[in-house]
Amino acid sequence: MIHEHSAGSIIYRVNDGKIEFLIVESCMHHTWGFPKGHLEPGETEEEAAKREVAEEVGLHPDFDFNFRCETTYPTEEGTVKKVGFFLSENNPTQHVVDQKEEILNSKWIDLQEAESYLPKERGLYKMLVKAEKFIKQNDK
Repeated sequence: MIHEHSAGSIIYRVNDGKIEFLIVESCMHHTWGFPKGHLEPGETEEEAAKREVAEEVGLHPDFDFNFRCETTYPTEEGTVKKVGFFLSENNPTQHVVDQKEEILNSKWIDLQEAESYLPKERGLYKMLVKAEKFIKQNDK
């Protein structure tokens, strides 16, 4: 069985006092998730997460590498994918620019809205619950 290793970010912003998260829709699978991608040879998860966020949504957020969540799941192609996600806060002066080759849509949503978008089997919604708790506890 082939294993893939990817990294990405749970990107958030505070909008009118409310925490919102950035989700993206994949062109390939038409599923919603967070910006992510494969690690390149010799690259750390942290480096890959920064690179993938810049490539996929054009952002350079402030990362907090103290917060990390992981998911592992089988892909439609028959591989097992492990993805590490780090928390990052969007800089309000930056705006999302979707990479059209990979990202069909992107949107900012709150925790309540996220439950209807994110695939349950990958645990992504539970990651947002943990992320929001972490943000509030650390006065981000």
